[in-house]
Amino acid sequence: MRSRLIRLFATVTLLLPVLLAVMPAAPAAAAAGKIQGTITSKLTGQPVADACVTLGPPVRCFGAFGSNPGLHTNSAGFYVIDLDALSALDGGMWELYFLKDGYTMLYSGKFTSNGGYTYNGQMLPAGIAPPPPGPCSTSVGPGIAPPAVVPTGIAGRHAAWYGQSGYPTLRAGERSTATVAFYNSGSMGWVRGRMGEVAYLGTWGPQPGQDAPTSLGGDGQLGTPNTGWPRYNRIAVQPADYVGPGQVAWFQFTIAAPPSPGTYKLYLRPLIEGAAWLEDYGVFWVVTVC
Repeated sequence: MRSRLIRLFATVTLLLPVLLAVMPAAPAAAAAGKIQGTITSKLTGQPVADACVTLGPPVRCFGAFGSNPGLHTNSAGFYVIDLDALSALDGGMWELYFLKDGYTMLYSGKFTSNGGYTYNGQMLPAGIAPPPPGPCSTSVGPGIAPPAVVPTGIAGRHAAWYGQSGYPTLRAGERSTATVAFYNSGSMGWVRGRMGEVAYLGTWGPQPGQDAPTSLGGDGQLGTPNTGWPRYNRIAVQPADYVGPGQVAWFQFTIAAPPSPGTYKLYLRPLIEGAAWLEDYGVFWVVTVC
């Protein structure tokens, strides 16, 4: 199935805009050969429009940051994927990812489409409380779009930075969700749960330093705030079970604002746990605490 998904990559990228253009009103159940559903806000129950929809393992869709014309939910929060139009046989194993600025990434889990499949999900807003009156205002800057060209097919395990969400301004104690994409530019896949093959993001220098704890996040060890990281020095693990050559991994993690106002930086670098650090592109987050 992995090989089929990889072959479908180019077709998905080309055809999803077409599928979106002819998207119908949401029927009660998916017809044969269709994967569809409605995405709503977990907080309000209202439709989430313009959320980027990816059929995975993850394909290149940077629509979460408004720079890709791929498949997005419509004004009613509805989406539909026509497997027949993608030359994909109904009955395969799939997984969906939904991304939108200001929301936590939604993952469908693995499922089998056999005669059609309906997935309705709820996206959780990032959870930033409204700022009080005054000069301090919570915000998230614009996302940083991917480069026009990335290296590919390099022998061995390699990664290329592929864009990220914007830098946040937070009040003390507030939290924000960050997303960064890395393209598998090597010739070997990344396998979740397998030592020597699984991809993580690790803390890097100069701030806080290689494998060092940071006040911006962690697992509660060594004085770090517990923001759900795998470890105090491992910011995130690859979200998909397998990220093949030429595919993109969307890493997502939570940042907590320290109690003192100021400007903080979190440098990160991808690695294959138990094997080697991958390319260092100087990726970092600037967190302004007011």
